[in-house]
Amino acid sequence: MIGTGNIYYLQAGLLLPNNADKPKIRIQPFAAYTNKNFKALENSSSQFDIGANWFIDGHHAKLTTQYSTRPTYTSASAEPKSKGEFILQFQIYL
Repeated sequence: MIGTGNIYYLQAGLLLPNNADKPKIRIQPFAAYTNKNFKALENSSSQFDIGANWFIDGHHAKLTTQYSTRPTYTSASAEPKSKGEFILQFQIYL
C-alpha cells in the first residue's frame, strides 16, 4: 500500500435509482483497480476490488460488502501471487 514508486488507482461506482418495493434501501455497486510499481520490488502488482454499498434510510446506515484481491510476496524478485479478501462493514449515523 505504501512505498517509494508509483501507484495508479481507478475507482468507479454507480448509485442505482430507488426501488419502488423497498424505497428506503439504495444500492451502489463499485469496482476499483490498483497497479503498484515499487522500487523495492522487481515486479509490479495489480489488484481488483468489487462490491456494493447498501444505503439504508438515506445515509443513516450503510452496509458494505467487498471482495478484493491482494498480492502476496515471497521475495523482492519473485512474481507476486494473489489471495482473496472479503470485507464486510457496517456504518451507522446517529
